[in-house]
Amino acid sequence: MKHFRLIERDIDVAPMVQEILDHPQVWSLDSSRQNKVSVQRDTEAVLLVGHSDHAMGDRKAREDMPLRYVGRPTSVSALFPATLAFVERLVRRMNGLPGRAVVVRLKPGGQVYRHTDDELYYRLRDRFHIVLKSVAGSRFRCSEEEVRMKEGELWWFESQVPHEAFNDSEEDRVHLIVDVLSPKSLLAFLIRPLRRARR
Repeated sequence: MKHFRLIERDIDVAPMVQEILDHPQVWSLDSSRQNKVSVQRDTEAVLLVGHSDHAMGDRKAREDMPLRYVGRPTSVSALFPATLAFVERLVRRMNGLPGRAVVVRLKPGGQVYRHTDDELYYRLRDRFHIVLKSVAGSRFRCSEEEVRMKEGELWWFESQVPHEAFNDSEEDRVHLIVDVLSPKSLLAFLIRPLRRARR
């Protein structure tokens, strides 16, 4: 597979899931993602690491300073110590710097509609998904490839090509999404145009 890579499986996600269950009010703190980003209209999100507590301020920072952007824990992250610790471990593992980390809930029968993350912020970083809850497995399509991500799995995928995701179940699907700027992601950014030129 070119666009997906399974990094780790059998991760104990129970502490992270419990944090979400303990704080259901967080889903209503910021509705800008589903209200202003049409491809995300079936989702709700909680920004744990970012430039600003407010999603739209965070978005402006990504657009204005894509290379210098470094995520910081938001005020709500204090409610999620286990989840934040996982993010920090992943960033260290990649020898990188944190971008955004966001918990995303996709409604039953919902979809993240086909789109491409082609802004410079995304092209400079690797994107990781850890599946916190998905009773049917998360069906995820990236270009011509499709995988079904299972609970407790950590995946890398190439967000700079067209992708979409589906919740085929009657329960919420919840992922933690983490962006990391690292030597590896910067190298991939530099060689990507060369790969495309050879095709």
